[in-house]
Amino acid sequence: MGVITFLLVVFGLELSTQGVSLVLARISAGVSAVFAGVEFHVGAARFLVGLTFLLLGLVLWALGIWSAHAQAKVAVVGAACPQCGNDTRRVKRRDWQRLLSFVWGERLTRRRCETCHWTGLSLRH
Repeated sequence: MGVITFLLVVFGLELSTQGVSLVLARISAGVSAVFAGVEFHVGAARFLVGLTFLLLGLVLWALGIWSAHAQAKVAVVGAACPQCGNDTRRVKRRDWQRLLSFVWGERLTRRRCETCHWTGLSLRH
């Protein structure tokens, strides 16, 4: 829902003010000016710092959306299997699961049940 809301806001902004087109044109002109070594509306250092903040903000926004969607993949808290209730054992996490654990600031583990062969994510106590 957050992505759709964001897109509606951007689309409305573009239709009412052409602000998105102007921003994209200025970013394109700024990148061209930096590579060509010519002067732009703002100084090259200020432009690059602003562009860095813009990209960092977009990455953090995308990480937030991704982590919210990934939260549904966390099945249990603890070591019990959500399907059969037996004990599970830890298995090596994938890289995206390590990143998710870092983004959440939680102790996320990947577990496997030897009885029913369930594999999933769990939060440690």
